[in-house]
Amino acid sequence: MTQTSMSREEAYSALMRGVKELDLNGPNIPSNLVLIGDQAFPLAMNACGQVLMAASFYGRGRVVVLGHEGYLTAFPTLVENALTWLTGSSCDSTTVGVHQSCKAVADNLSHSSLQPKVGGFCEGLGVYVTDAYCVGPEVKELVGFLKVGGGLLIAGQAWSWAEEHPKQNTLLGFPGNKVSSVAGIYFSEHLEELGTLPVPPQIPSNWLAVA
Repeated sequence: MTQTSMSREEAYSALMRGVKELDLNGPNIPSNLVLIGDQAFPLAMNACGQVLMAASFYGRGRVVVLGHEGYLTAFPTLVENALTWLTGSSCDSTTVGVHQSCKAVADNLSHSSLQPKVGGFCEGLGVYVTDAYCVGPEVKELVGFLKVGGGLLIAGQAWSWAEEHPKQNTLLGFPGNKVSSVAGIYFSEHLEELGTLPVPPQIPSNWLAVA
């Protein structure tokens, strides 16, 4: 097993610790995530092989991507695991910056050892939580943040954006992709098929077979 695959498996175990299944039969309709390169790996995949949640490494930093912003509150154990894992990158700070649109994440961390701070992106953060729609003005800063060891949790879906921008390429134009793409994860305009997904002990093998 290569160093990259070892680090992916260790990351997957840390991110999915205590999560036995993911009930996606709710009102949140996610985007299919497209993974490119050898750093990105899926956290949740349906029977059709569509990826709903993923993680990756970039520079000295780490990224977790969720295919709908509703998942930030629908799966609190997964989100807390993600924030803990993201904090474990090269950055020394335990402060979690939370964009105003994701304020509920900060509320859920009230009993956590992590220190949430609601507001825009700023220096001194260890991790930043944001939706995928409002990152456009901060692309350069967020990519630089990742490169030097920051952690980013970003969530959203691109299918509604694609409907509103029919002449644009979603992989290139959707705001969230301008950040997550550096780590090999793209929000696509394709909708996921929903259901209750079991969480396997290892990264789904059908994805690794084609990676």
